[in-house]
Amino acid sequence: MQKIELVIFDMDGLILDTEKLYLEFGLEVFRDFGHNITEEAILGTVGLNDESTKAYYTEYLGKPVNFEEVFQEIDKKLLSASINKEIGIKNGFFDLADYLEKNNIKKVVATSSKREKAEYMLKNAGIFDRFDFLVCGDEVLNGKPDPEIFLKAAEKLKADVKNTMVLEDSYNGLRAAKSAGMIPVMIPDLLKANEEITKIIYRETKDLNGVVKILKSYEN
Repeated sequence: MQKIELVIFDMDGLILDTEKLYLEFGLEVFRDFGHNITEEAILGTVGLNDESTKAYYTEYLGKPVNFEEVFQEIDKKLLSASINKEIGIKNGFFDLADYLEKNNIKKVVATSSKREKAEYMLKNAGIFDRFDFLVCGDEVLNGKPDPEIFLKAAEKLKADVKNTMVLEDSYNGLRAAKSAGMIPVMIPDLLKANEEITKIIYRETKDLNGVVKILKSYEN
């Protein structure tokens, strides 16, 4: 097999331990605004950008929603948690980042979050400078599961898609990686691999420490 040139990281639930908070805050805020919503419904938005999330919730709820206020309130709670250092960095991140740097493998974050939020959270966690590039949900026309965000990352770093590994915790992100012709690796968070996802991923590992082993085995 050829050498991996680029590793693309999702951010929420993959680098930063935000998904449980997003679920908690989402339930709280939607209900404060008078919308009855379930955990399952919120989990259906994992990996989606804002526009896709709006379409999803509009169909689910069947009535108008003031998304600007709802999303603003959820983001306010997440940013407050970030400021208060309540959002941890996922296990194995630093060892994996060190390994990639030692082996001259580029690192990119491709997140459905908007740039302002993504930069803030990565900088507040002290890891923004560990990446070569950042692509955000407000910088592409089509969100995951469309592969646009991953293809843009590979193009920016001049990496062959066949030699690009994507680390994701969401179904939509893994579908996007597969559609891009890349190597999808799942690190589960709130979502576990179902039958469809098991068929499209290259490997699954419980945390980022396991990615080093996957990289070593891929290149041997």
